Amino acid sequence: MSTKSISVAELTPPCNYTGPIIWGGIAAALAALFVVANWTLAVCAALIIVALSAVENEPFLLSIIFLLPIGWFVKIDLPLGGKDARLDIATAVHLLVVGGFFLRRIWRGRLSIRHLLEPRLTRASLVLLAAALASVVVGTGGITYGSLKANVRLISYVAFYLFVLLWVNSRKRMRTVVITLLASTILVGAYGIIQEIVGDYTSLWLYLNPPEDWFLPMEHRVPSFLNYSNTLAGYLNLMLPFALACCILEKSGVVKKLGAWTLGLGILALGFTQSRGGMVAFGCVLALAILYFAKRWSHKVLLLFGLGLLGLGVSLLGNLLDPAHLSLNANGGFDIATRLLLWATALKLFFSAPLFGAGYGNFVELYASYLPFSWIPPGIFGVHNTYLQFLAETGLIGFTAFFYLVFQSVRQGMRQLLRPADTMDKILAFGVLGAILTILIQGFVDFILSVSPAFGTLFWTMLALLVVSARTAQPNARIGLTSATS
Repeated sequence: MSTKSISVAELTPPCNYTGPIIWGGIAAALAALFVVANWTLAVCAALIIVALSAVENEPFLLSIIFLLPIGWFVKIDLPLGGKDARLDIATAVHLLVVGGFFLRRIWRGRLSIRHLLEPRLTRASLVLLAAALASVVVGTGGITYGSLKANVRLISYVAFYLFVLLWVNSRKRMRTVVITLLASTILVGAYGIIQEIVGDYTSLWLYLNPPEDWFLPMEHRVPSFLNYSNTLAGYLNLMLPFALACCILEKSGVVKKLGAWTLGLGILALGFTQSRGGMVAFGCVLALAILYFAKRWSHKVLLLFGLGLLGLGVSLLGNLLDPAHLSLNANGGFDIATRLLLWATALKLFFSAPLFGAGYGNFVELYASYLPFSWIPPGIFGVHNTYLQFLAETGLIGFTAFFYLVFQSVRQGMRQLLRPADTMDKILAFGVLGAILTILIQGFVDFILSVSPAFGTLFWTMLALLVVSARTAQPNARIGLTSATS
């Protein structure tokens, strides 16, 4: 009986080294690229964002919504912007998310343009976007760094609206997005309160918002994660009406609890912004809530009287705590004089090009040449008035388009407020109506739309949720066209 010797190589199972060699080579190449070219890290991050958006990964997309108020700016050198140019990371991420989402839906033939354009709010948003772009092409100011930045942000707002409109295709997902927005605003309010306690911006804020040449100390006017205190006031005023409706209309559950926390922390943070326009705007929302939710006229009158006394008390307390900002001394007088001159300049720009204006985003680039005084620094200020800003930058065309969007939003909100399918419909309707009211009130002294990506994206997200709530409430709604599983 013979024996055959068996070698060790024959006992070892066959192995395919091709895969490990390829992945090892890729890893080594990426590591080398990271060493010699920092931009490759950004490219890889962009590809990951596009990929996760394309597969519609729900935790990832919810995290993008949760991080809406957190901006991040990186200083860059551009021919149009020079040393003041900054890359808006949040806007870039939102555009990548939308791009990945729509590319895959188009690739798989799951995008119905007719269904997408069906809501009036969609068409109104696109009309405003078209008016803004036309003002740059046809207007007198031309293409500048300011107009490029403002229009790219407006494109990202409307694009994110379309993404939310398609992705949120069920009542369950709509409720999840609502909870995410409430939790996000709680974080915003808490961080603002921390800044007030510390008495400074904090190192995290300075990292996310690199100081510019005109950078000023905080002086107890908190911005939270946003770029300025008035911007934070506008952002909070978009969510506070919604949180107020959650507290009143929800009987119990996580939405009511989150709404209560959002309302409490949000009101505190709003007070710490010391934004007069923001606080007056929220006072008008409280008056609207009293008129709508209070059942008896005697209760309405009593509550409105109490609200008036509260407003008077807050005003007197503010003058005592911070007379430099809330009274007519040196700083307050400078602020008022600056705004009056900027308003007059905006009217000059409007009358010089009444139809299309000077170009959306161009006021900050042009106002210095119209001012006879050198004590107002150039390239910093907006008009500080929503109505005059639209007139100066987009003319009557853009001004009309903006109010057409407001009209359609109020119309949709009123329809759902009077005939809601459930409590969430009513909450969303009151929230959007209250948010629009704050925009119109605070708009007399501020223009936040092109200044804050967080504000604009949140506003159009709420409009999308309003449309989704109406669609998903209809038993025969064509939600299947956009289902993630279709």
